[in-house]
Amino acid sequence: MEKRIFYNYTSILKKLAEYLPSRGLVILNSFFILPIFAYILSPYEVSVYLIALQVLNIFCTCSFDWTSKAVLRFYEKYNIQGRLNVFLSTIFWLSVIVYVILFCSYFVFKDILQVKFAVNNVIFLLTLFLVIPCGIRQTLYNILRIKNNYSLYTISIILYQFLFVAGFLAIVNVIPNAISIMIAMITAIFVIDAYIMFSIKLKYPIERNFDKNIVYEILKYSLPLVVTNICYWSIFNIPKFIFQASNQYLNTSIYGISWSLASGIIAPLAGLFMFVNFPVIIKNFEKHRAVKDYFTNVIQLYLFILTPIICGLFFFSKDIVKLIFPSAYAGIGVLIPIFAVVIFLHELLKLFNIKYHLNIKTHIEMIIGIITVLTFVFLTLNIFEKYSILLAALIMLVTEIVLIFANIFVKFKNQVKLEYLKLLRNFLWMITISVISALLSNLVFNYNFNMIIVIKVVLYLVLSYVVFYTLRRRVLD
Repeated sequence: MEKRIFYNYTSILKKLAEYLPSRGLVILNSFFILPIFAYILSPYEVSVYLIALQVLNIFCTCSFDWTSKAVLRFYEKYNIQGRLNVFLSTIFWLSVIVYVILFCSYFVFKDILQVKFAVNNVIFLLTLFLVIPCGIRQTLYNILRIKNNYSLYTISIILYQFLFVAGFLAIVNVIPNAISIMIAMITAIFVIDAYIMFSIKLKYPIERNFDKNIVYEILKYSLPLVVTNICYWSIFNIPKFIFQASNQYLNTSIYGISWSLASGIIAPLAGLFMFVNFPVIIKNFEKHRAVKDYFTNVIQLYLFILTPIICGLFFFSKDIVKLIFPSAYAGIGVLIPIFAVVIFLHELLKLFNIKYHLNIKTHIEMIIGIITVLTFVFLTLNIFEKYSILLAALIMLVTEIVLIFANIFVKFKNQVKLEYLKLLRNFLWMITISVISALLSNLVFNYNFNMIIVIKVVLYLVLSYVVFYTLRRRVLD
């Protein structure tokens, strides 16, 4: 049993390490590009970009996101059956139909976005153009995940980050507003899509027809995911739109940058667990292999790696924000710890909810999401008169906790069972170690000079992980 556990942790870490360089770059880029936006652009222009970005996210959710997830879920099944040609052709034509419908939404929503949320028609049109390269990239990345082509994935991330930043810095001198960001993103993503397609040389030609049975299977699996993700999107983004509609552009910027920075720090690592392990679990499930031990160890390792980072943001977020952002954005330091916990819980929720994907029961997650988001919307609208950035963040946190507990209590006969009490016990151990490490770090370096802040954070992380590793038998038992 001991050898099997050790092997599982080793194999999981190896898979994570293959993609870690690309995720590390995303984290570093968040500390670089977001402050650049804050220093170069006005709060109004930053708020317009953040709203446009969330419009892009919801359009991607309704279009290419669910088709790319279908590729991830059913690729192995149709590979085993020798029907990848017809499967990928069906995905392609579904994507074309959905995008045509989506593009028609420009004429429906363009005036609403301009009047209510200050997103002009040019920004909105560029956002719609962005959906295509973003959707293609999402599908290509899922194919790279299935093939475990981590080197090409990493190279593409590096190139994208470089092209995006360089493009923005070049264009912003000519177009000093949010349009410069959108143009830089479109250019960078199109280049990366072309690079990946040229590199992998897809061997599956697109056929003119598609399989109705495959369409039915995809829709049965994916449409509940669309509704669920719209619910999650609403929970995370409704406050931004409320602030923007009230012309509170600085609040939109502070709230949006706080979320983007917390997401840029936590999501690349937390999301990596789902990114790497979902294809592995699906593949073994389709081949009728046991995944219980592997899945349990994924959760344990998730807590092991993420807990020091979450605790560190509680202790050092204000220092970090003071170091890299203008004084007008000081409120970011208060929001980042809350958002970090929300993202940490949401990525953990995705791991718990793999059970819905395995059993093709995604409609259950959808129902829970609808009920939760309706409650969330009711709370936000009823406290609108007293609405504040902090209150919005706290409501989001409570909502995420409710989602966690609501989904945990859903059981299936063939579900991979987890020992939640053991996970909670080990998690409390990890929090205790992290808190003590942070207190010691603050005690040793009780100064607020810029270099001291960096040293203090580095010392805290090193101390936490050294103790974690030393006590690994206890915290990973």
